[in-house]
Amino acid sequence: MRLDVAQRVGRLRWIFLPLGLCALVAVGAHAAADVLGERALSIADHVDAFFDSIFARWSFTAPLVDLIGPAQRTFFARALALCWELSADALLAIPLFNYQERAPREELLLLQEMLRKRPSLRLVQPVAALVVAVAGARAVARMVQGSLLHFAFIGFSAGALTLVALLILFVPRAAFGSLDASSQRTAIGVIGLVVLAPVAIAAVVSL
Repeated sequence: MRLDVAQRVGRLRWIFLPLGLCALVAVGAHAAADVLGERALSIADHVDAFFDSIFARWSFTAPLVDLIGPAQRTFFARALALCWELSADALLAIPLFNYQERAPREELLLLQEMLRKRPSLRLVQPVAALVVAVAGARAVARMVQGSLLHFAFIGFSAGALTLVALLILFVPRAAFGSLDASSQRTAIGVIGLVVLAPVAIAAVVSL
């Protein structure tokens, strides 16, 4: 009976494993987008304050001081963060729907083969996927711990176990899945680098 259940679960791995990987990376991209949104709002506030100090010097430009207010700056920051998040999802999360589980030895051979070649933009996606997946694991662990806020020890233990489980079972697969996807397509190019580099840095900050 136990063997039959294990076989059924094994047959369903091709469904829930790609979904889990995609969801984990999407959560990490969302955490990174929150950081990017905060930074974008801070930059917008500083730029607005700089121009306000200039416009306020002359009477004919003084009305321009109130042209862009907090609502407009907040909308700009959130829209920019959303665009970054959706772009990261398109480059990192969606390709994981096609994740093909392989033996660890095969994954390592694929990594060694790519590392032997001249460094290229193909490595940007796997590295970004690894960092974003770690951020996603940390975010999920925080949510688990937060759901048990009134039980401090149980919440901390559950969050720690969740984090360890995701780091061991899902994060490496997300990185290797992205490595596999990047090896089967052309390099993402400079535009992809411009999208993923800030997301990866923001994911590290979100930790």
